[in-house]
Amino acid sequence: MNGAVLAFEASSLRPSVALLDDDGRPLGRWMQAEGLRGTHRLAPEAAALLAAHGLTPGDLLGVAVGTGPGSYTGLRSAIALARGLAHASARPVVGIPSVEAAARAVLVERPAIQRVVVLLDARRDELYRADYARGVGDAPDVVSPPRLVSASTGEPSPHADLAIVREPVPDAYHVAALGRERLAAGGTDPATIRPLYLKRSHAEIALDERKSRLK
Repeated sequence: MNGAVLAFEASSLRPSVALLDDDGRPLGRWMQAEGLRGTHRLAPEAAALLAAHGLTPGDLLGVAVGTGPGSYTGLRSAIALARGLAHASARPVVGIPSVEAAARAVLVERPAIQRVVVLLDARRDELYRADYARGVGDAPDVVSPPRLVSASTGEPSPHADLAIVREPVPDAYHVAALGRERLAAGGTDPATIRPLYLKRSHAEIALDERKSRLK
């Protein structure tokens, strides 16, 4: 499994970029400071990481990108950047659910945890929920994929070996770590990597409601 992995993650308000070496060790990482907005720093920070280690996109094993669920604009921007970079460099690309990366972070940091439930506010009394179990090494096994649930029934009961993670800030480092093996296997058709939208945006729903009231 030769080559470094570059990853982008922008499902939350704190986008990040990470670079792993040939052995999967972190070479560098950038995460946007709290309070700032937008994804305009993703491309220049990725270029700076590559340049700092004497790498070009063509030297990479491939590119990984978080697919959500999460910020509509952030996901679109990061995925477009990852797909464009992979196309220009003729390197493979792979999409990783951002909630899966968040679950991996918990499994790495807390060895006693065997199950992870990730919860995100989907607004309007709904949650995005994804369930994972500890797999081989630090890779999560999918128990239930990301889905939309009612906020009143979506939270599980706590257990000693269960971590419930609310509103995580997924890190591009974990996106890269999960994507590495999949990139070595050839990656994914770039056209199939799309944001994981489980419902329409709040703005779209609000617009439809206003139109209904005007009828």
